[in-house]
Amino acid sequence: MKSWFVSDIHITGADDPRLEKLESFLRQRLKDDTTHLFFVGDIFDLWVGGDSFFANRYKGIVDLVAELKTRAVDVIYFEGNHDLHLQKFWSDALGCRIATAPQYFDLGTNRVRVEHGDQMNPDDTGYLFLRSFLRTEFIENLTRILPGRAIQVIGNLMSRSSRRYTSSSMKAPDDEAIRSMIRRHAARVFNDDEPFDLIVSGHVHTVDDTTWVDPASARKVRSVNLGTWPLHGPAPAFCLDEKGGRFVQV
Repeated sequence: MKSWFVSDIHITGADDPRLEKLESFLRQRLKDDTTHLFFVGDIFDLWVGGDSFFANRYKGIVDLVAELKTRAVDVIYFEGNHDLHLQKFWSDALGCRIATAPQYFDLGTNRVRVEHGDQMNPDDTGYLFLRSFLRTEFIENLTRILPGRAIQVIGNLMSRSSRRYTSSSMKAPDDEAIRSMIRRHAARVFNDDEPFDLIVSGHVHTVDDTTWVDPASARKVRSVNLGTWPLHGPAPAFCLDEKGGRFVQV
């Protein structure tokens, strides 16, 4: 078992250097023994619905994911706040699994909770309302009937609105404030939802990796936030295999 996790790459178009970086990363997965690939949301700065407009725009990535699927790699795509209503293309056409809420996986000896992370701040009521609206049947139906370029215009407006609502949580006064929020959320869902060995999240653009022992169960728990990919230079990816979990710069 070898699982890879990436999030918040925010590829904006064909001239974005992060596009080539992600394509290179996916080619490497074709060469190793990867069994699971987790896209933990906001891989693209905009991908809404199943119109071929986006598939054609990012054909290189689509082709690489399709090749990974032929090699029995389980690709799980968590919708973020910039990539929405992915079922029609990413699942129906490519065969990936789509997640719109936190999910649990048994990966080797680890029980792993994975989520995009855009619900980790329960006090961010403005964004949570926007999130709920963007996932309504009304918006999903719009993505089915409108041409791709029209969806792009609407999607860009949605993306800007989402960025306004989330900018305060992603650009806190210091990284420690963000890390405190990530860790509070991890402890809360461990106790309130379902215990796990590892939680992997994204959304907030800060890399974080912390471990604690739950006092009630004496269980060792690890929380990892994936951070974002910079335009230039190395970018974080998280690998989990029989050797454990570790960040790798790609």
